Amino acid sequence: MVIPSLLYYARSIALMREVAERLGCLPSGAGLGEQVWSKRSDIRRRLDLLAEDEKFEAMGERSLQQVLWQDDECWSREFTAVSGHSVTWLFAQGPVPPFLSAWRDGQTAWPFGGQPFPREFLYTTDPLLRLRALLPDWPAPDYDRERVHLDALEQLESGLILARADRYDLLAQVLRAQGDPLLDRVRPAFEESVRDQSVSALRSALIPERRERNFLFQTYAAPVDPEPDDPAFAVDWDAVRAAAQRDDDELRRHGPTVVGHPLCPPDVRRYAAENWRDGFVWARLLSDRDTGLALLRELPMKSDLSLAVPFGYAGAGGVTVQDVLELAHPADFILRDAAELPGIRRYDPRQCVITKHDTRGAGLLCKGITELADRYLGEDADAWTNGCRLLRDPDFSGSVVDLFQAALSQGPQASYTTSSRPTRCAASREAGNASRSRTPR
Repeated sequence: MVIPSLLYYARSIALMREVAERLGCLPSGAGLGEQVWSKRSDIRRRLDLLAEDEKFEAMGERSLQQVLWQDDECWSREFTAVSGHSVTWLFAQGPVPPFLSAWRDGQTAWPFGGQPFPREFLYTTDPLLRLRALLPDWPAPDYDRERVHLDALEQLESGLILARADRYDLLAQVLRAQGDPLLDRVRPAFEESVRDQSVSALRSALIPERRERNFLFQTYAAPVDPEPDDPAFAVDWDAVRAAAQRDDDELRRHGPTVVGHPLCPPDVRRYAAENWRDGFVWARLLSDRDTGLALLRELPMKSDLSLAVPFGYAGAGGVTVQDVLELAHPADFILRDAAELPGIRRYDPRQCVITKHDTRGAGLLCKGITELADRYLGEDADAWTNGCRLLRDPDFSGSVVDLFQAALSQGPQASYTTSSRPTRCAASREAGNASRSRTPR
C-alpha cells in the first residue's frame, strides 16, 4: 500500500482512510498499515514537540527580559545562565540595560556571577567586547572565572579591531595586564602597534595567520593586498570559476567557505548549488535570502540531497518556511522530505549521530505544511483527493502552495473516478508558473 505523501498531513484518521479508499490505495473497510500509522504519529508528535519548544522559548524570553530590566530581579542575575549569543544580540539591538552598559564600559564586573565568559564576543566588532575576549578578568584581577584562551589569529583579530577603532589605550592595557594574556608570537605586533599608533604591525602579522587558516584567503585572495580582517576581502573569482570547471577537489571540499563569502558572485553560487551536492553548502546558500529565493524558484529539488536538513541550519536572515512552501518544487519532494519519508538522501553515511538541529528544518516544514493544509483543504475530502492525484501527475511540477490552490480549483467532479490518470489542469499549471515568477516579498 503506497499512501500519497500529502495524506500523511491530514489531521483526521477518517479523512485519511476515506481519501485512500477513493484513490484505490486501501480496500474498502481495511485498516491503515502499521508503517502508515507510525509515520503519521511521528509527524503529529513532532508538531507537539515543536509547539512545546516554542512555548518554552517564549517563557525564557520573558524571564530574561525581567532579569535585564526589572531592578527587583537583580538578585537572580548571579544565578542566571546567559549565552554569549543573547548578550551580543542585546548589544546589537539596543537600548542596553544600564547595568550591562556599565559592564561593557568597564565600570563593573561581569554581572552574571560564575557564568562562563561568552566566546561569541569574538564575532562582534565592538572594541570593548573584544577587549573582554583579550582580558576576561578585567576590570577585577581576582575575578575567579576561567579565562577564555584565544589562539594567535583570534588575538590578532581582536587587537586589530581595537587599533582600527583608535583605542591604543586599550591595547596598552592588554600589554600591561598580569598573567601574560598575549601569546609570545603576537606580543611584538601589539607592542609595535602601540609604539607607532598604527594598525600596520597588527595587520601584517594577521595576514600569514589568515592564510594558514582560511582556504579562500590562502588560495584565491586577489593579489591587490587584501585586508585580512575583512570578511569581504577581494577574491580572484575567475580563478575560482576555472577551478570549479576542472572539478577541483580542494575547492569542492571548502564549498561552504566559497559560497559563504559576502561577495561570492551569483553564477558561482548557482554552480555550487547544482554541482556540489552538500548540505552545508546549501545551508550557506539558504542563509542569504536573495540567493535562496532564486535557487528555490529556478532549481527543482532532487532526491540526492534533502532540502529540509540544510534549511534547519540556515541563518535567521535567510529563506523562511513560507518561502520554501511557495517556491520549492516539486511539491511531492517537499512533502516527502518534511515527513522524512524514504528515497531522499538526508545525511552523510558516515554521520553516526543525528542531532535535534538536523531534524529542525523538517519539523518547521511539517508545521507550515499542516497549517497550510488546514487553511486550504480543511476536511474537504474532494480537495484532498484532487491534491493526491495531482502529485501522481507527471505534468504537475508546482510548489506546495501551488498544489493546494490547484486542488481547490479542480472542484469535486474528478474526485470519485479511480481508474483514469488525471492530467494537470490549467489552474494548477498557472499556479506553478505564477509562484516561481513571484518577486521576493
